[in-house]
Amino acid sequence: MIQPIKTLTKLLKEWVPNIIAHADAVQAIGKVPIDVQDLGIDSLSLSGHKFGAPKGIGIFYLKKGIKCNLLIEGGELEEGLRSGIENVPYIMGVAKSLEIINHNLSEKLISLSKFDDKFFKALKEIP
Repeated sequence: MIQPIKTLTKLLKEWVPNIIAHADAVQAIGKVPIDVQDLGIDSLSLSGHKFGAPKGIGIFYLKKGIKCNLLIEGGELEEGLRSGIENVPYIMGVAKSLEIINHNLSEKLISLSKFDDKFFKALKEIP
């Protein structure tokens, strides 16, 4: 089931104006379009292996101006958000995987739509 993130984020921010909205999009990536601005979210997390990238790498989006507490102190990477050395081959794997799923997304959306049509038609035929 696809959650109505845009609607939920809008309601949440109306009720609690200074709240930071995070979306775990691990299951959504490559299946539905994800636009952080349109959704109104402040942070987003993805897991690389869910969309064909190497296991052990992920993506964390943080809207500019949003502050977060660090889990591991030290280092100046990613504007002071993380320590350690970037794994360039894995980063390239994520970039290539995102490129591939972005290219194939429209085909997947058409396929999912056809599946939904068949599924709901079959449900209606059950006495």
